[in-house]
Amino acid sequence: GVFESALDELREQIGVAVPESEEPTAVVTYGSIEKQLELASVLKTVLTKYGEDGQGNDDWDGWDQDIPLVSTRGDCVPLGTAVLGASVHGRVRVIISVKGTDGKMRPKAKAGLTVQDVATCAVAVSFNYFGGTETNDNKQDRWTEPKVIFDFDRRVPAGPYQIDFTAAECAAHIKHCGATNDNCMEDESALIEMTNSLKGSKGIPQREAAALQLRFRVYQRTARDGQWIQIGDEMRPLSMQHSQKDEGEDGESHFVAIESAVLEISLNTVGLLTTGLITNGETIVQATKSARNSKLLRYGTIIGSILFIGGFLVKSYVEERIFERDTQRVLAYYKHAAANSFHDGDERQARYLVWKYKAKKEKLWRRLEAKYGVPVKHAWEWDDEEDAAKENEEDEAEDLDGGDEGSEKSEQADEL
Repeated sequence: GVFESALDELREQIGVAVPESEEPTAVVTYGSIEKQLELASVLKTVLTKYGEDGQGNDDWDGWDQDIPLVSTRGDCVPLGTAVLGASVHGRVRVIISVKGTDGKMRPKAKAGLTVQDVATCAVAVSFNYFGGTETNDNKQDRWTEPKVIFDFDRRVPAGPYQIDFTAAECAAHIKHCGATNDNCMEDESALIEMTNSLKGSKGIPQREAAALQLRFRVYQRTARDGQWIQIGDEMRPLSMQHSQKDEGEDGESHFVAIESAVLEISLNTVGLLTTGLITNGETIVQATKSARNSKLLRYGTIIGSILFIGGFLVKSYVEERIFERDTQRVLAYYKHAAANSFHDGDERQARYLVWKYKAKKEKLWRRLEAKYGVPVKHAWEWDDEEDAAKENEEDEAEDLDGGDEGSEKSEQADEL
């Protein structure tokens, strides 16, 4: 009968949940004494049948008439409920030992039981990328399978669970499903690649059409094997009603497509669902312009930073080269204008003078010329003069050798 069917199902569930256990330790009944005696008689009959069926069966799980039946007082359920309520409200406490900051163990009271609310229903969502309200072209049937976001026995309150919607992703689903006749695109890597290809100004028409066609549903299931029940109306997360729509008018032309939105779903302790849509209200064209401006601003900032830092590096390099050049110029001047003096070869003095007259070099050159009476030249100009002087000396030496040879020849001619 019904009782035997219920016990069969309980036996099966215990075997699935605790496969390592051969048989229950005991069966506890509650209720009035008369009902418990009647229930014990039926249980004995069914358990005896289980034992007879299991004789000689190697897969027998041990259910038989030897399982003890434990009855309870008639007020067991009220007493248990009272204890549970008192513990939850802090009226029943357990004394435990807690180690203090000084290392000593001290008694401390805590709640005897901790109760956590869990969900008694499941919540799922479904998408339609082809405009779910239309009946032509089977668009009504192109909803994705419900995806569970809050399952049974989940601790509540739960959420908010965020779902991100983007027009580019919807356009990628439509482009893929148009060729394969699927309801959505399952390959995540291919979806990301196609989504990136539809971003930018070239994909604006596809993104606008996809955003206006997107539909979204929320489902709830109150039984584990029950049917999904739609909660509320269909939502259009990426469609925004035009602010200048006339009163009483309707139609798709009065909706504008937005680039992105975030939907938050929360479940409270009593199973109440709350949703909230978050969006900045930018249309797809506005979002594309904002993204382009952000990209230009980012690249401009990077280029400006590079030029700013690079300018300092170039300026430092040029100033260092000029400083070394002027130092060598002062050293070369002392070498030629004041040879063997105290400042001849004194690099520290030369560097100090160049640093001191950093912003007024012409004044330094005029003072040196006035002091030593020799014009200040660059280091390489002194080297050129020395090279020219050496060449003149070599030419004079060659002329002298040529003159001696001519005199010898004349003397020989005279002798002859």
